[in-house]
Amino acid sequence: MKTPINKKTLSQHFHYSWWMYALSAILCFFLWDLLYTVTAPRTPDNEKLELYLYAYGESAAVDTYLENVHATEMSDVTEMTAQYLMPDESSGLMVLATRMMAGEGDLFLLPRDSFQSYAGQGLFVALDELEGIEEMCENAGINIERGWRKNQDTGERHLYGLPTSSMNQIPSWTYAGANEMYLCIRVYNGNDENAEKLLRIILRDCLPSNVQTEENAVNS
Repeated sequence: MKTPINKKTLSQHFHYSWWMYALSAILCFFLWDLLYTVTAPRTPDNEKLELYLYAYGESAAVDTYLENVHATEMSDVTEMTAQYLMPDESSGLMVLATRMMAGEGDLFLLPRDSFQSYAGQGLFVALDELEGIEEMCENAGINIERGWRKNQDTGERHLYGLPTSSMNQIPSWTYAGANEMYLCIRVYNGNDENAEKLLRIILRDCLPSNVQTEENAVNS
């Protein structure tokens, strides 16, 4: 016998079957989100630069700096962004590992433990093989010895990261305080040339000797 559709039967139906509508709505949302993620236009790796900071901090300072560099010196890059990854011991470590293993990001600013772990796996560019990087730091009086690590696979020792506590500007990008942070370039990032260029610009702007030289020039 066919159940009549009236106010009573509809009320009973929704009372017992509401979860099906809620589940359908949730599934529709996730399907729409997945479709958007898959079909959304993406900027090619060689046209964007991403700086990941595994630290707490305010984005205003680093965003302003990158916007200025983008506008004045690297306008050929379509996107230049900074993103903070929250450094908690559960989800934060998982997010960082996921980004690393997925090959996301071009430059990373990491605390000592994370830097040493990933550097040992050979996941960063050997900065000692980039012309002039060591000399720039040494001329500015920056001790880069702590940035040298041994690659666990090859046994070779390289400069995989630059300690930043004595650099201008960079410490203000995070709330790390006295904790040492290391600036690194991710290997196989699809944008080596621009990543190296941005690293050199950051060093030029943040190394103490350069700031002192500019101040002396103004005073003279």
